[in-house]
Amino acid sequence: MDNTRNLIRTLRQQLQMTQEEFAHHVAVTVSTVNRWENAHAEPSKLAWKAIRELAQKRGLSTDQRPLNL
Repeated sequence: MDNTRNLIRTLRQQLQMTQEEFAHHVAVTVSTVNRWENAHAEPSKLAWKAIRELAQKRGLSTDQRPLNL
């Protein structure tokens, strides 16, 4: 779960987005993004798909995702 926390936070920062902006783009609440970043929850498969699509749309590689981002 620590890998997920670091990945989500790093990706969001690379996208230069606030938690609120990131949440809006992946269709979740700000609280959900906060829980992901603080290792209190894991993104669902659907959320990972939205995160991957956002990263690719913004030109970021997701190849380093250890759990098949």
